[in-house]
Order: sequence, then structure tokens, then C-alpha cells
Amino acid sequence: MNEKLLNRIKEVLVSSAVKNQVIEYSRLSREIGGIISPIKLNEPLGEISLRCIKKGFPPLSAIVVNQQTQLPGEGFFTWVASKMGYIDLPHSEWEDFFNKQKEAVFSCDWDEYLDNKPTNKGSNNVSIFSKEDLNERLSDTSYVIGDETRYYILTLKMFLETATVGPYQYQVVVLENHQEVSKHTLENKDSKQLLTPSKKKGFELLFEHNPMVNINDISMVHYKQDRLKDTPWDKEPRVDLEALYNKMDTKRLRNIVKHDVEMEKQQYASSYKDGEVKQYYGNRYERKSKNRLNAIEIHGTQCAVCDFKFEEVYGELGKDFIEIHHVKPLSTLDGAIEIDAENDLVPVCPNCHRMLHRKREKVLSVGELKEIIQSQISIKS
Repeated sequence: MNEKLLNRIKEVLVSSAVKNQVIEYSRLSREIGGIISPIKLNEPLGEISLRCIKKGFPPLSAIVVNQQTQLPGEGFFTWVASKMGYIDLPHSEWEDFFNKQKEAVFSCDWDEYLDNKPTNKGSNNVSIFSKEDLNERLSDTSYVIGDETRYYILTLKMFLETATVGPYQYQVVVLENHQEVSKHTLENKDSKQLLTPSKKKGFELLFEHNPMVNINDISMVHYKQDRLKDTPWDKEPRVDLEALYNKMDTKRLRNIVKHDVEMEKQQYASSYKDGEVKQYYGNRYERKSKNRLNAIEIHGTQCAVCDFKFEEVYGELGKDFIEIHHVKPLSTLDGAIEIDAENDLVPVCPNCHRMLHRKREKVLSVGELKEIIQSQISIKS
């Protein structure tokens, strides 16, 4: 690589950077005397950016743009981005990535470039990640943006954009009434793209803690120490939060089912001796959570006998609650069998469930119990 050419290109780019100006490929070619055509600038620009990254500076090629798109070339979003830890950067994130790197270039004090001492003109940029700053902001509840909520899912980016060596980490913290109830660390040695996995993990942790949580009681806020704003916190938009909540609904429902099954176990345990309980659970509860979840996903949570819906009567408390009835009583089955959730299981309310099993010698079918209810209604009317 021609060092004189690289130095000349670097001088032009630094001159544009200190003026907070982007420069088009065609103009850059003219500025260096036309000794290299615009379409062949990708190689020297890539080398300059790589050297910037290795020294802890933002890539100078971020401010070199196409005349029509006003964006850098594809190589910036693939090759340069990969050198910064952004492997396979989605096309939908290119513009946001460009804007962040462009602002980083504009904020950098390039007079320090040759001495490898990067400083920033913007007061919100830092060159060293500070855990002290993070802990202080957690303790002063500066993550509260807008209306305060009971639960907070916090994603904490534990590295700076200028970091070039992994592993890269995000910490996920779940708070209830500003008290930590759960925490998890995500790590990737190559890629910086951990925000989306952190969001999903946050919901998983929250659903494990309280699967019946209402979306209106949740806020999600993201911490990035070198964010180019007045605050390192950025709140997840409500519409995006609701979309993610709905997308994660199966995991929430799975935790509700797990909770309900455990409650049933405790209730039945009080009616059996220790030895009997163990045998009873071995027959009745093996794989019950999975079967119940499948049944609810297929049939819903309305009682198949009387059409009762817990949520309509009990509100949020009754949401997603229902008992599951085995069409073929488990006590009549020999050994383990494969349960068909669509045909072998039906959702029923506790009252109807008890009535189906009221006679030990004969378990009623859903249809038979429906007929009994209808006959009683006819008599009273």
C-alpha cells in the first residue's frame, strides 16, 4: 500500500472531519489529484479505517459517501463493520450504523490521532468504560424516563463502540420497585450485536419472576455510556415493547403453566401420604407442563363445558388460567403414553373438572356434563 497516498487521503478526511462535513467519493478523488478513481478508493479507505480501529479511533471512511445515496459504499457496512465486531450487520441497520460512526468521527479530536490518544469534543463521549458511572446511574434511578412503572428491564452495554477486541458483554437486569430481582450477562467474543438477544433475555427473566405481569407495568431502558445524547439511557418505544411482549407470549404462558402445575401439586400433596404422593405425581404430573401448554395453545382458556372465562370475571388475575382435563383418565392408562393435546386434552374450569370426576366409577365426558347442565337450565326455566 502506497503510504504517501494513504497519508494524503487521511489528511483530506481529517480536514473534512474537523469541519463536521462528509465528503463524496468523487470529490475525494479530485482532492488527491485524481491519481486514483472514485471506484478504486475502497482499498485505501479500508486500510485507513483498519488503522483507526486498531488505535481506538472511529473509522474515517464513515464520512466518505456516495453522491446519490449519501451513504458509504457496501464495504463500509460489511468489511469495516466486521472489523469493529459487527458481523453480518443487517441492511436495515446500515443507516443507523453510519450515523453513529459519522458522529463519532466528527466528535473525535484528530489532532491526537498520531499520538494514539483519542479524546472527544462531545461531553457525552468517553474513551474508557466506567462501571462507577453505571453504578451511580443505577442508584440514582436515572433510567426512569417518563411515567414510572413497577418493573424495569435494563440492558446495559458493557463496552464502548471504539472497542475492537472481544469478548463483548451486555448485562440484563430486571427491577421490581427499583429493587433487583434478576440479572444475566450475555457475551460474544466476536460480535457486538447483543442488544436484541438482551431484550429477549430480559423478558424471559421477568416472566420467570412474574409470568402474570401486565405490559403496562413494564418499561425497558437501554444503557450505552457513549451514546451521543444528553443521557446514556434510551427508552424502548411503547409500540416496540408491546410487539416484543406479544412475540414472547409463549414463554410467558409456559411460566404461567409451570406456576399453576406447582400450585396443583401443593394442593394435592396435602391429601396424600408421602409414598402415595410420589407415585401419584409420577403418573399424573410427568410432562404435564408441556401437555398443558400445548392444550391451551390449541383450545384456549375457555371452559369447554360451561364456557366460563376466568379473565372476564377476575380480570388480570384470571388471565391465562384454566385447568386441563384428560379425556381418557390417567388412572386407566398403563405406563407412559404419548398425549395428543388436540384430542386427549380439553380446558375446563375447576368446578366442571370436579364434576367430570365426581363419580369414581365413571368419569363423565364433556358432552355428558353439558347435557346435565342444559337439563338443569331447562327445569329451572
